[in-house]
Amino acid sequence: MIRYHTTRVILCQIVMCAGIFIMSCGQPEGKTENISAYYFPLDAIPPGGMVYTYRNVKDPEGKPEIWRHVRKGDGILESTNFNLIYDFDSDNQVPDTVMIQRQYDRMASNGVITDSLVLFAKDSTGLVRQIPVHIKSANRFPYSPVDSSNIWLTQMEWWQPEDSLHVTLQRRRRFMGHTTWNQKGQTYPAIRFRTDDTFETERDGWTISSWTGEEIYAQHIGLVYYKRNVSPELHVEFELIEWKK
Repeated sequence: MIRYHTTRVILCQIVMCAGIFIMSCGQPEGKTENISAYYFPLDAIPPGGMVYTYRNVKDPEGKPEIWRHVRKGDGILESTNFNLIYDFDSDNQVPDTVMIQRQYDRMASNGVITDSLVLFAKDSTGLVRQIPVHIKSANRFPYSPVDSSNIWLTQMEWWQPEDSLHVTLQRRRRFMGHTTWNQKGQTYPAIRFRTDDTFETERDGWTISSWTGEEIYAQHIGLVYYKRNVSPELHVEFELIEWKK
């Protein structure tokens, strides 16, 4: 999950791509399993799509993160990320949203591949502009990960239109085994990934940042939790609280 407005804003927005109780256990040695059931359930998504709402664990007063997933053709998932904004009318708080990014993921035979990604950002005149992202390594989610010795790389780059800032992001995922996820009194089978990110910006020389994180996917639901440890001062953590038509 990535988004971009300015260098500082994108750093915060990128790491946002959710209590939770984790009981990690290893995968039996030598066994390869298919974990495709832990990704977003494409075949179960209705024609109007599904809306996933994630709460900010670190800041309960912070805005939630909202994603709409829609099936597009055979094996294609369209995922649109929205920022929640508030307009005030007397004593009533009416939520509204603004589009941040849209991506298309393809369900291949051995995993999920990101085919395309577009970011949306306002320019200095207030107009919303599209920022196309170049996908250099499209691996999104493996179906047969084996163990933590395997690495799945997502790599992408784009240019900020306002100042031509060159931005690249590399995200390396490692499968860390099985776990469980608790939500609203129910326990769901889940799997866990470790993430290692490298974020680079270039104008007059490169600036590089690195951080670690974690992702949890629940069976027949998809991504239910993620955490990014960007710096000692910045930890981003979101948990799924609602998924509905």
